[in-house]
Amino acid sequence: MAVPSDLRKRRPLVLSFSLFLLLSALLPHAPSAVDAKPGESTDATAKAEESASRPDATADAAGDSGNGESPRVDDGSYADGAEGKVSTGAAAAEGVVDGDGGDEVVAEVRWETCRVGRGVSAADYIPCLDNVKAIKGLRSRRQMEHRERHCPAPPPRCLVRLPREYRPPVPWPRSCDMIWYNNVPHPKLVEYKKDQNWVTKSGDYLVFPGGGTQFKAGVTRYIQFIEQIMLAIQWGTHTRTVLDVGCGVASFGGYLLDRNVITMSFAPKDEHEAQIQFALERGIPAFLAVIGTQKLPFPDEAFDVVHCARCRVCAGGKPLLELNRVLRPGGFYIWSATPVYCQEKRDQDDWNAMVTLTKSICWRTVVKSQDSNGIGVVIYQKPTSSSFYLERKTNNPPMCSEKDGSCFPWYSHLDTCLLSTAVSSSNENNSWPILWPERLNVKYLSMPDGSASTREKFDADTKYRKQVISEIYFNDFPVNWSSVRNVMDMNAGSGG
Repeated sequence: MAVPSDLRKRRPLVLSFSLFLLLSALLPHAPSAVDAKPGESTDATAKAEESASRPDATADAAGDSGNGESPRVDDGSYADGAEGKVSTGAAAAEGVVDGDGGDEVVAEVRWETCRVGRGVSAADYIPCLDNVKAIKGLRSRRQMEHRERHCPAPPPRCLVRLPREYRPPVPWPRSCDMIWYNNVPHPKLVEYKKDQNWVTKSGDYLVFPGGGTQFKAGVTRYIQFIEQIMLAIQWGTHTRTVLDVGCGVASFGGYLLDRNVITMSFAPKDEHEAQIQFALERGIPAFLAVIGTQKLPFPDEAFDVVHCARCRVCAGGKPLLELNRVLRPGGFYIWSATPVYCQEKRDQDDWNAMVTLTKSICWRTVVKSQDSNGIGVVIYQKPTSSSFYLERKTNNPPMCSEKDGSCFPWYSHLDTCLLSTAVSSSNENNSWPILWPERLNVKYLSMPDGSASTREKFDADTKYRKQVISEIYFNDFPVNWSSVRNVMDMNAGSGG
């Protein structure tokens, strides 16, 4: 297929930029790799990096630094050979051509495998979540501070080893139902959740039957049940984006993909070992997080629906205020938990606290129902206008001031106030959010700048992305896109 002339003009720029990035990565390492003996550094930069990567004397400090020269794994064997070092594919790739166009000078970059702290599996090491020294130094863990990110400084420059006998993942869509056991060799969840059909082991595979704590009859029936009790949910049209809180192995989000719904699932790295690794290996969007003391890494009013099974009211309701922040005006909060349908004192105390809290933030109870297995679900709706907040008899929680609340939620503390909604009560917004896929080209009121120049940039970016993806990515790139399930889009801009 012919490529438009404007795209052909972009190609040299894209290729030049890619070559620049490659040379930038290789050139700093060329002198030390070519002129020095293994293990020696010939310049100040290499010495500084060596010093930064040297582990402390104790195992706990090693968990903080994330680096080591001869890392040992849990069973006492070395991770990658006697020296614990590996050469990356990019390291000895094409080499660097000298300035006179002569022979290539091969730049060999050698990476160390990460050295981890005691109690951390080498194949599961995540520097910002397994920083043993930082976690031990926390003053409190009452609000899940130990499950939050604590990134080591300087950042580790090492490789996390693959599990033994790792093999290419099962292709999508089969991976939604089964994955190779050796790729995520964690058996505890199989035993721990055996009565809830989360995951079972069958030969070389981990199999996901589609069960869950709150949908023992299967997630498909659970999704249908939600749609039956609230027709307005309209999976895939009115509801396009969902946030699943405490997702387990993310079967809820995985099965919603069949309904044309994109679900971002998250759960902490805790005693439910490897639940997010299971989700990612299955090809389901998920990440490790907890609502403790910090905001979730999402902008305000990002999701049509927030779903949470087994959530409880805690920390004075701050987690629910955070979910209110990321929920769109008019969006739905689906809560499936024992306080909805059990009569024990703790459950009823939680239910009463939830009633008080939801009233204080003007959430409307849309429906409360139980399925044929006795599992209860309650669905709330967030108000479409800030005018509802202003009409409250008690200003608690208070409305956020202009200086409260951040457009950049990374490492920001949880709010204790209510943000004004970006949608007004005017007639033009009564049908907000616009149905999918029409909304793909809509510029929302929550965009940081509504000027004409911003709208022009949005339109130009949308047009450019459509052309690039259809003409270049799909036709010119040597990628079998039918086998690609997940893509990390870095520097995504407006997501085109």
